[in-house]
Amino acid sequence: MRALTISAAPVAVLAVLVTLVAGCTTSDPEPKASLSVKPPEVDPIQACPGLITDAAGKALTEVLQSSHLVNDDAQTVGVTAMAKALEAFYRTGPKDGEAAAPACTVTGTVGGGKRVGEIRLVAKRGNGGAPGSDRTGVRVARADKERGVAFDCASTRVGSTREVPLRITALYTDRSRSSRGDAVLGEDYLVLAHSAAVAIAKELGCDDGGGLPDGASVLPSS
Repeated sequence: MRALTISAAPVAVLAVLVTLVAGCTTSDPEPKASLSVKPPEVDPIQACPGLITDAAGKALTEVLQSSHLVNDDAQTVGVTAMAKALEAFYRTGPKDGEAAAPACTVTGTVGGGKRVGEIRLVAKRGNGGAPGSDRTGVRVARADKERGVAFDCASTRVGSTREVPLRITALYTDRSRSSRGDAVLGEDYLVLAHSAAVAIAKELGCDDGGGLPDGASVLPSS
């Protein structure tokens, strides 16, 4: 009887295939990002660097009802980035229209929920009224769950003048549906908007600090 024989070549190919399959099934999977990683917490006065004073930090924790604060997407926007954006707008932007600087959004964790607040700056070139009108000088704007402080900035850094200033409005907006609202938190909103306005006026070197008072309590009513 003849013994059955198997060609060496197919055996070698089969061995290679077995080795490859075994290698594919035993290799470690690619590591995945942990879903439990959370953005680092920040101190209230560092939530929007350079924009929040101690008094404004207390107002922020009151509005968000939390001292456990994080910046959205772990991105921190502060006075430096905002000032650069407003300077660029005045120097190269359109003569008409309004520009917005990058906003700073802060989240406070409250139990299993969250409350969100935002500091933002908008600006336009020049002013739309005669001196003393409601479109020049330091003014306070009020809206639902929002306060704004507007002022005129004449700055050698920006290139703006008293005749054609950079008109800046600093705003704090409470973006939480469950917020206690204006009746309880309106003054806190104003403290935060004023703090941001004073900070940006200082950063840009606005003449006479933009005419802004030292405290939010002495701002004009409108």
